[in-house]
Amino acid sequence: MNTLRERLPELLHGTGFRDAGDPVRLGGGSSQENWAFDAIAETDGNRRALLLRRAPAGGVVDTERDVEFGLLRCLAGSGLPIAAVHALDADGSLMGRPAMIVDRVAGRADRAALRDRDPLQLGRDGRMSLARELADLLGAVHRVDPPATGLVDVLKVPTDPGRAELERWTAELDRVELEPHPALRETIAWLGDHVPPPSPIRLVHGDFRPANVLVDGQRISALLDWELAHLGDAHDDLGWYTCSVYRAEHFIDGRWGVEDFLRRWSQASGIEVDHDRLHFWQVMTALRLAVIALTGVRAFCEGITDRPAGPADRIERLALRETGLLEDSDDHTRERPGGQR
Repeated sequence: MNTLRERLPELLHGTGFRDAGDPVRLGGGSSQENWAFDAIAETDGNRRALLLRRAPAGGVVDTERDVEFGLLRCLAGSGLPIAAVHALDADGSLMGRPAMIVDRVAGRADRAALRDRDPLQLGRDGRMSLARELADLLGAVHRVDPPATGLVDVLKVPTDPGRAELERWTAELDRVELEPHPALRETIAWLGDHVPPPSPIRLVHGDFRPANVLVDGQRISALLDWELAHLGDAHDDLGWYTCSVYRAEHFIDGRWGVEDFLRRWSQASGIEVDHDRLHFWQVMTALRLAVIALTGVRAFCEGITDRPAGPADRIERLALRETGLLEDSDDHTRERPGGQR
């Protein structure tokens, strides 16, 4: 922490902020370190709440900090609720690892925000309102115009999003697996046989879920964690949100289901739901989560991180089941398995 404190002034130089306070590590998340601190805004002399986001020593998602920084800058005028970015240490020469400074937005996040235990104390009506707002927000993400916002200069533009993502995650599995994983290889084969034709390129958040929105009062104040963002198929985000792995925490039993979400999203985005395309991306989501779990396992086994990683066999079965190749059993896997992001 002392090193961060000593070097913050240099990173803040030229940003309009000075006199940074001591950074305090915030808990939660395995893909980024978050350090909260305050600094004086030179424009008005008031203290401003800021956040240093730094790559961890051994994360489960590898994202270039300059790409995320450029993405958020492009979205500054989009109307999406995002934190403003102020400074970038792309190579980690100052902060020890790649890092950037963003606004610290008011609000709380909880993956169980829609669940009956109501950790954000929204109430019955408030949880339904948040469920609808999430669908509207994802629709707004998919209405963003990549060329007009400059995103095509920051993110790669795939010619075939489904094929590109399949190749990416197959290569990642090749890199991280410590032993054979036949269920995932069967899943990959199924995906290869069901790649949908290319669709209009949209901004894809890549990790859209209740855990990644800040709620201030009764409204969403910020959409967080853009590490997996890319250009591709809007149904990619839909598959992530509706995949069986996340089903319990993304919906409200008896009141707000998958079709309710899809209908509201379609109205907000202006895009018609293609259920075959959606199925492909639901399976892709399960594959990604399994590979992310194996990345954590490998990092732990190699001593890169001291964070224990849960076994991936349960998520592997879910991936195969999502294809339809494995019939449902008495293994009621509706919760997100341990060790995931």
